[in-house]
Amino acid sequence: MSDEFYNHDREGSVFTSLILLIVFMFGCFVVVRVHEPSQVVGADNAKDRLAKKEKINNASVSKLAGNAVVNKEKKIVSLPISTALSKVATLGKIEARKELIKRSIEKDGKYEPPKDVSKVDLSDPALIAQGKILFQSKTCFTCHQVNPAVPAPAGMAIKAPVFIGDFWGKEREVHIGYQGPIQKVIRNEEYFIESVMQPMAKVAKGALAPMVIAPGLVNNEEVIALMAYVKSLSK
Repeated sequence: MSDEFYNHDREGSVFTSLILLIVFMFGCFVVVRVHEPSQVVGADNAKDRLAKKEKINNASVSKLAGNAVVNKEKKIVSLPISTALSKVATLGKIEARKELIKRSIEKDGKYEPPKDVSKVDLSDPALIAQGKILFQSKTCFTCHQVNPAVPAPAGMAIKAPVFIGDFWGKEREVHIGYQGPIQKVIRNEEYFIESVMQPMAKVAKGALAPMVIAPGLVNNEEVIALMAYVKSLSK
């Protein structure tokens, strides 16, 4: 091997070693910065998750406890879940259904079908964002779980449907009317709108109670926004 080649190789080795040393020092600096006591990795995300979970738990506890003001003018308050289920069991499925429909109409008025949504773009990000806000402000999240890591205690108590996984467009079993005969339906736009605007028409199989507070709680535009958001959750 010639001296010329040897010297060239040596210079290259020194240069390479210098580069590796710089990379190593920079890596150490990054590790120290990331793991310094005042900067916990993922601290902000963890804090946000805990805050969200606490909000859901507090809202769920409140809903389960009942006695929340539903209609101030008519002096209507919600019953604790356990009391409501006991009353339903005492009345029997036929009388309970009649009573629930009666109270729903008294509180929110008669059902009116929403406008045609066949031409609405449910994938519109703005519409989905609006629906997400409504899902929170209308307290839908207390009964309907949308995140596997964040439970919905009120929904667990009454076995309410969850919006997790690949569910949109899929078949499911429902009762035609509260505790009525079983029928298979497709979870699509038509079913969603009916479920929100006329919740007594079809009740998910396994649910201990129907959703009776929806009619009048949301208008046509809000139902469509909610539908866009819920549909976007199906993966």
